[in-house]
Amino acid sequence: MRRLFFKIFMWFWLAILVVSATLVASTALTFSRRAADERWAQRNGPRVDLWAQQEADVFEREGASGVEKYVRTFEADQAGVRGYMFDARGREIVGKEAPPQVVQALAAVQQNPGAGPQLLTQQRIIGEKIAGPSGRSYVMIAVYPLPPAVPRPLLQFLFGPIDGGGILRLLAVLAVAGLFCFWLARYITRPIEKLRLGASALANEQLETRVDPEVVARGDELGELGRDFDRMAERINALVSAERRLLADVSHTLRSPLARLNVALGLARRQADPGTAEHLERIEREADLLNRLIGHVLTMARVESGIDLQQKKVFDLGVLLEEVAADGDYEARGRKCGVKFTPSVVCMVEGAPEVLRYAIENVVRNAVRYTAPGSNVEITLEPQGRWPNQRAVIEVRDHGPGVPEDELANLFVRFHRVPNGARQDSGGTGLGLAITERAFRLHEGRVSAVNAPGGGLVVTLELPMLSANPSRNARISTPKAE
Repeated sequence: MRRLFFKIFMWFWLAILVVSATLVASTALTFSRRAADERWAQRNGPRVDLWAQQEADVFEREGASGVEKYVRTFEADQAGVRGYMFDARGREIVGKEAPPQVVQALAAVQQNPGAGPQLLTQQRIIGEKIAGPSGRSYVMIAVYPLPPAVPRPLLQFLFGPIDGGGILRLLAVLAVAGLFCFWLARYITRPIEKLRLGASALANEQLETRVDPEVVARGDELGELGRDFDRMAERINALVSAERRLLADVSHTLRSPLARLNVALGLARRQADPGTAEHLERIEREADLLNRLIGHVLTMARVESGIDLQQKKVFDLGVLLEEVAADGDYEARGRKCGVKFTPSVVCMVEGAPEVLRYAIENVVRNAVRYTAPGSNVEITLEPQGRWPNQRAVIEVRDHGPGVPEDELANLFVRFHRVPNGARQDSGGTGLGLAITERAFRLHEGRVSAVNAPGGGLVVTLELPMLSANPSRNARISTPKAE
């Protein structure tokens, strides 16, 4: 949000400075040009009148050669000035070729019935109709160089030395503009910052979060956004509370009949004859499957709702994997196989340890179920990439039959079971790996599976990794096995 604040502040400040500079420059430019035009006319109008009188006298005394000499004299005195003299028929006496603006000025002077110099200020041309000693009429045209596009006073204003008073005025303008832009940027970004904090708290499961009353009380669009945010938060809070109540009710409602069913099975076994024992065992297996299915459904619902993710903390993923591998190895002994974990460097991650433990255990138990007797399920943990984009990568490999290539993408789909393969007779629910995928995705990680070159399946689990330096992490703790 600080970036947005400074962007708004700097844009407003620069806009005010540019507008102020444009106004000052345009005012100075207009004033300087008008003042320069007035000074030019006052200085050169009488001078051209004198030149015209003298030029007419010189022409009638000395002819065209005298006029040419006289024109060169005053052109040399006035750098950049060009003089032309025309007779009553509009012919240039010396024989100079008159440019178009001079021809236009000649026509304007001839059509003007008044006497005295005629000033064309914008073109910097002065023309005058004059009569010589003999009474004949002539037209004198003097062309001055155009002024620069940027007048000298404006150049001095922009680039000339600034005295102490000018510096103080400049600093005062910058300070006032800066204070105004600071207030305006803060007025715009402060409610946005409060909305951002509210959204962040809501995303972190603080469902009682509401927008600051100062924002809600505003009468503009930001106030409407704050009120809409509060209504959204209330709705989310109501939905999540209802879902949590539903989870508790479903857990109790479904587990109670299953418990009574197991009690009834135990009583039935005592009175059953050998012919019904097989059927009772089938009922028990189906009841156990239903019990696991209900447990997985409830776990999936808890993971989806994010209830368990509220207990996030920083911990060493390697320690958690050691505990999972030890538990998995103990269970694998019954199938005459094992679980081996190869520890690596410290891999610090942030998340809900129990959720991640459950997710990884699903993968390990699945691998133990399918690996060949006498083989080991291999677990490795390696960091990949560089800080701050480093990731902790877990690989779980079994030595079982693997999975058909076209079924690899469906391993993490809910209730999906691999058809026509060795993995369909496990009595699984089809939810374990789906829960794993969802749990890792909620931790900004990902899960994938490939068939190993020598046979078996390799499941890869990735998590964003924190720095191994404890000073970079907010809190470091180690999850404890229950």
